[in-house]
Amino acid sequence: MKFHKIWVQQCGATRRIKRQFGVKSALDYLVGEKLANFAETADQRSEFARELPRFQAAVWKIFNPYELAGYLTTLKPSRRKQLQKLLYVQGSPPFRRSG
Repeated sequence: MKFHKIWVQQCGATRRIKRQFGVKSALDYLVGEKLANFAETADQRSEFARELPRFQAAVWKIFNPYELAGYLTTLKPSRRKQLQKLLYVQGSPPFRRSG
């Protein structure tokens, strides 16, 4: 197996983590750790950059939009912004006062 395809195994592990330990633990593992590290490596290595869209799509197959959005709200602003861009999730809309 080529190292730049390791995300496939990580996604499989995430499904087990999600069943055994819950959504938060699975998100911490896959999004907070593995996807973020993979994206950083993709900036340096073309074989990782080619795989990044597949990895991102796999994340969306494992977690629904509410799980992802909820997770992102728990993160520090700088980390949240980084992962929002990586997952194509927009920030919450600005508060508007009516009237």
